[in-house]
Amino acid sequence: MGLLITGSGGPLGVNFTRSIQAAQSGRRLVGTDANRWHLPLSLCDQTYLIPYASDFDGYCQALNEIAHQEGVSALLPTHPVEVRAVAALRDQGRLGDLGVALPSSAVLAIADDKRATQEMLLAADVPVPKSLRIESRQDIERAFAELTCVDSSAFAEDGQTIWVRGAGAPGLGIGGAALPCRDPDTAIAWVEHHDGWGKMAASEYLPGTNLTWMAVFGDGVLLAAGARQRLEYVLPHIAPSGVTGAPAVSRTIETSRVSTMGERAVRAIDPRPHGSYFVDFKGDLTDSPRVTEINAGRCGTTVHFYTAAGFNFPMLLAQLALGLDPQPLVDPNSAIEPDLYWVRTLDCGPALVRGDAGFDDYPRAGPRW
Repeated sequence: MGLLITGSGGPLGVNFTRSIQAAQSGRRLVGTDANRWHLPLSLCDQTYLIPYASDFDGYCQALNEIAHQEGVSALLPTHPVEVRAVAALRDQGRLGDLGVALPSSAVLAIADDKRATQEMLLAADVPVPKSLRIESRQDIERAFAELTCVDSSAFAEDGQTIWVRGAGAPGLGIGGAALPCRDPDTAIAWVEHHDGWGKMAASEYLPGTNLTWMAVFGDGVLLAAGARQRLEYVLPHIAPSGVTGAPAVSRTIETSRVSTMGERAVRAIDPRPHGSYFVDFKGDLTDSPRVTEINAGRCGTTVHFYTAAGFNFPMLLAQLALGLDPQPLVDPNSAIEPDLYWVRTLDCGPALVRGDAGFDDYPRAGPRW
């Protein structure tokens, strides 16, 4: 029984594939990517060019065509846009016999909406940063009045700062436009630059430790989990905040506080979690962790770190998608040994392709262009 991995030419798809290969399961790995230039970066046994998920019917046709041709039994989407599309296709019964291991579409929608997530976390008494939606200039003034904090600690300088960012997830409106702002004029200029009135939010600035908790659940049962700390970032100079979505240096940690809070956060938005989730935390002025977001239905880009550190989350997800009913660890939060470091730069390639025609060596699936 083969596995179909979407987005296989991107960083997460490559690291996901590396993890499955490390399991030496002998399963044939079939990849897809909608970006022609990424095809040579895929590590799968066979990779197809398919339509973007925004072409919903064409995307569906391509996945079913590949499943039929390649005899794959489970579908493992990696990119968040494809996670949502695959979940929708599952809900509509359009995936045939392909197995998936994903949360419900309703849960994915909550996780993609930071405001909805925060409201549910607050209701469950899970610590989150103080935030407000930015609808007007008056909201900027209000944010600086209500969200900044003067403190005599080592973080005092950050007490006059607020965090201005998109209110949704990357790929949904304004998700990645994040900037620490020290004055209203800067915040207003940032919102206007992104035409972000009503689509952005202000939060208290959290200057403390950057943490994440990764977990896989099976029908409401926590199967395995691990936590890490982000220490440095790939290409920090390209982001105004100095923080990018790709950590260059990470360290595994063992902390019952983060583990407990991570599980509580997931169960606050999903009473019967199924599949993969990772919860991001940032320390406040006293370095107490607060949940900043929950990513549902996918792994983090550096998931191969966990595999190298001793636990293969992608293979666990594959087992779920194949309907193999994996059992939880005796202590699910002991999956990863603490104090292991992962140092990296950009993960994919390099790959040498001779001439533009080299990209045409990859088969296409779905409607013919």
